[in-house]
Amino acid sequence: MSTAKLLISDSEHHADMLYISGMFVPDAFIVIGLEGGSETTWHGLLSPLEVDRAKAQSKLDEVHLDTIWHNKAKDKGWQRSLSTAAAAFMQEHQVEHITVPADFPYLYAQELTALGFEVTPSPASLFPERVVKSEAEITQLTLAEKLTAQSMLQAEQFIASCGINNDGLVMFPKDHEQAGEVVTSEAIRAVIETFLIGQGAVPSHTIVACGSQSADPHNMGSGVIAAHQPIIIDIFPRLVASGYWGDMTRTYVKGKASSKLKHMYQTVREGQDMGLDMVQAGVDTANIHNSITAHFDKQGFKTGVVNGKQGGFFHSTGHGVGLDIHENPRISSNGAILEKRMVITIEPGLYYADIGGVRLEDLVVVREHGCDNLTNFHCDLELS
Repeated sequence: MSTAKLLISDSEHHADMLYISGMFVPDAFIVIGLEGGSETTWHGLLSPLEVDRAKAQSKLDEVHLDTIWHNKAKDKGWQRSLSTAAAAFMQEHQVEHITVPADFPYLYAQELTALGFEVTPSPASLFPERVVKSEAEITQLTLAEKLTAQSMLQAEQFIASCGINNDGLVMFPKDHEQAGEVVTSEAIRAVIETFLIGQGAVPSHTIVACGSQSADPHNMGSGVIAAHQPIIIDIFPRLVASGYWGDMTRTYVKGKASSKLKHMYQTVREGQDMGLDMVQAGVDTANIHNSITAHFDKQGFKTGVVNGKQGGFFHSTGHGVGLDIHENPRISSNGAILEKRMVITIEPGLYYADIGGVRLEDLVVVREHGCDNLTNFHCDLELS
């Protein structure tokens, strides 16, 4: 029985499709991997709009005009769809069994099953090798993180230049066109995102969360920025040209942090340093996560529900980054063994409704005896 791998999606949003095709296509198209012995030959079926560009730019072994296969499907009496065009191609190549991604469209799977194909979903990516990055991919991730750090510096310098009014709110600097107005999360986000767009990176839901909002890890933040309160800034842009992501987080206070917040910040920083020091090939990520959790507990920062709200350290220590912003491996209590050239974040955090949140995040490349820190950016809590 001949087997094949099948993807039907656009490559703007589907990382596996971008990985195998090597080009951005905004509309869904077909990629089929014909398996023969130890070799898989990758075929792309693309529309007249994209086929010539794909022949010139894609990483696919062979590129075909999909119109031919739509017509062959029509000749068989099948209704027109991407799945029937793929079926016509696969039937001609004696394929009977198909492996598809876990998120493969259900309608297409039904249509293929009805045409006599055995369809099996993959439990994970069709390309598990994506977890280990090539040096060319690491170059792209390094560029993405460099721009991310530069945009964080823009935010840091802007906040440092601001003033504080008698109501304890952060104000635009005197020489700014909005002098006299209160600074908001949206204003700081605009500083970050304007820079990134100008440098060829697309920002995505940049987090600028102040005060109680910072106690909710994925709250984007909105409204006025208060002095003497934690401000979590989490920036994760995607390179327009290649699709690779950067990811970093810093926590700031405009003014003076309370002693409790300083203790919390120092504890998170120590936890992150512990995690970074533990990263190397062969390490179980559960050991990293559990060591940081134990350190937080020892410092008196417990995790649990307080007055109906989650508090403490209740997310994973990190995750892989590549063509997806969140991909394997997970740095969590579930565990995974680190391999050379994995690219991961180390981002411990603590969150309490009455104090706010603290998170620090760096992006690193796993090496045989340690890691390369791509973020390479200082940690300063107070901005006076």
